Amino acid sequence: RSSKPPAAGRPGGQTKSKAGRGGQEAQQLWQPRRKPADAWADGTGSAAGDGAFCAETGAQAQANSVEVVASRERHPALVGSFIPPGCDAAADDSGEQAKCYEETIPKGFWCPPRLKGRNESLIEAVNDWHFAMLNDSQRNQFYWDAMENVVKGKRVVDIGAGSGLLSLMASRQGAKDVLAIEASRDMVDLARINTRRNGCDNIKVIHNLSSHVKLREDQKADVVVSETLGALLLGEGMLDYLSDARRRLAKPGAIVIPAGGAHFALLISSPSLAMVSSVQPQCCKGFDLSAIGSLQDTGNLFFTKQWGFRLNSLPDLEHMSERIKIFEVDFQRSDRRSVPTTQTFTVQALRDGVVHAVVASWEVWSDQERTHTITTHPEDTKDAPWGFARDMQWGQGLQLVEDFGAASSSDRHSAPKPFFVKAGEKLLLT
Repeated sequence: RSSKPPAAGRPGGQTKSKAGRGGQEAQQLWQPRRKPADAWADGTGSAAGDGAFCAETGAQAQANSVEVVASRERHPALVGSFIPPGCDAAADDSGEQAKCYEETIPKGFWCPPRLKGRNESLIEAVNDWHFAMLNDSQRNQFYWDAMENVVKGKRVVDIGAGSGLLSLMASRQGAKDVLAIEASRDMVDLARINTRRNGCDNIKVIHNLSSHVKLREDQKADVVVSETLGALLLGEGMLDYLSDARRRLAKPGAIVIPAGGAHFALLISSPSLAMVSSVQPQCCKGFDLSAIGSLQDTGNLFFTKQWGFRLNSLPDLEHMSERIKIFEVDFQRSDRRSVPTTQTFTVQALRDGVVHAVVASWEVWSDQERTHTITTHPEDTKDAPWGFARDMQWGQGLQLVEDFGAASSSDRHSAPKPFFVKAGEKLLLT
């Protein structure tokens, strides 16, 4: 859900993100920060104030009957996967500390007291997409419906719990108990406050990455739930963390919510998109500035939010192909090996014109029958009351296109050649 560009732009890639949701940008591992002594002056929500579990306190871990792996090493299957924004539960041995908010604002700017001592990366992510996510009412309804008649009387594990919303839903729907796992200490503190305020005393919130948590056999989950979807379906490492949870934190045959998803690609044309992504000669007072076009980035995949617009707001957008499925994953069974690293598809041009970009979007379903679904297809969000919030948290992936065949023979200082197609022409999409 990031507004920042990917490090390696291909749908379904498994790299890391700084700002989080759907981002696949390179990110350093954030270190646990040192909170100022007065950061939680009233004790509210603090580990000390409510006796809550912290990864560092082995005695409390034993008391809470949840074991945390002493080692900070990640499972081999998770190496290179996404690290969530604001994560301060994945320290290495460098001793480097994550930055607090007040350390990052310009000198002379006011620091709101409520933000003092908080993880700057988390605040960036929350203000970038988390509020929009919480206000995506159809997303919330999807998870409520998916858990209905499933979690009652069951043990539930919520991976990447954030504010604790999904854990609260499970508790309200009659779950026996809920283990909410969250990698940001600040978010853990707030989630604990949320559980108390909503009277859900069967939720245990712990500060860690799920890959660092161990459960006894009698503690393992009947249901695993997670909303760690990105602008790209697997951009937040959802497949990696769910497959790890299935192996180590859940009973055999445990239900996973969501049950599966698919990623799609679509060729589009839009002169308006070209106006913000290339040099248009008619706009330059007759001067030849085409050399600047040689810097156009057709190698990376960007996000619509990064460019400051909703794709469905482009007045001249045309589909140049049918939407095709790139891959499908079964969160109940799939792992990283289930997703091919490279595939080539044949698509047919629907009309004459220029293909300006490839759009990446996804669909996710609640169960094997696909009873309930959510999507990021731009036409599905266009007029929906929750659509703006969804486009501001996820949006779509967008990769600019040039004539690949002509690229190898082009001059280094020449603009990319537009990719002209004819209706009915067969095209290869790799």
